[in-house]
Amino acid sequence: MTRFEKDCETLKKGTGLKVLQKRKAEIDRLTKEGRGCKNRFRQTCIAQDLIRLKKEYEALEALY
Repeated sequence: MTRFEKDCETLKKGTGLKVLQKRKAEIDRLTKEGRGCKNRFRQTCIAQDLIRLKKEYEALEALY
């Protein structure tokens, strides 16, 4: 079971506010890290993670 699936189950149970806060904090942290990173390959990896996390966050927010 992936982290996204676990978070979906948590939201369905009704205790999802902490899940959304953790996800938002992770997105903010990666955004700052991506801006400060000078390694182009690492920036690309961070950007891909951000895209995936933002899509997951939107889906989780819709469930909430």
